[in-house]
Amino acid sequence: MQNLQPRKGSRTINISNFLNVGEENAQTAKTLCELLKLDKRALTAAIERERRGGKPIIASCDSANPGYYLAGTQEEMRAYCNSLKHRAEEINKTRAACLKTIDSLPKERGLKY
Repeated sequence: MQNLQPRKGSRTINISNFLNVGEENAQTAKTLCELLKLDKRALTAAIERERRGGKPIIASCDSANPGYYLAGTQEEMRAYCNSLKHRAEEINKTRAACLKTIDSLPKERGLKY
């Protein structure tokens, strides 16, 4: 499991303090990184840490308005949770297919398929 605690000596930033409520107010990762002087990996880790701590941070999948925002209603948060469930199911299907592929690969490099 990934450690989402801030690195020793690093500052803890609450991303949720920089987000607004509603998808129409979503801020892109690029904007947040520039504003907070973070790289994308640090931003993503901070967002995950806050989500696991109970902050209602949503990632918009709307290509016209991508970014992060705070859920304003239970329904918004429920819809986001449903989208995460669907993504997890798709990832698991891909993982299962990859596992099936293992047996078709050579055990060592240089051997033929």
